[in-house]
Amino acid sequence: MPDMDGYEACRNLQANAETKNIPVVFVSSKNQKADHMWGKMQGAKALIGKPYTPEQILETLRAFG
Repeated sequence: MPDMDGYEACRNLQANAETKNIPVVFVSSKNQKADHMWGKMQGAKALIGKPYTPEQILETLRAFG
């Protein structure tokens, strides 16, 4: 994303009353425990590390369904 990173986008979604209930899931090559914690601090519901499987994506999305 040329104008902002995913963390900033997540913060913007969380700050907006119309979008704050949208569950944000990061898919990132950053997959350390600190990365998961930082993502959640920004408002993300989950972080899926790369490489990932389709099953991981579906399982994570089902948790919010």
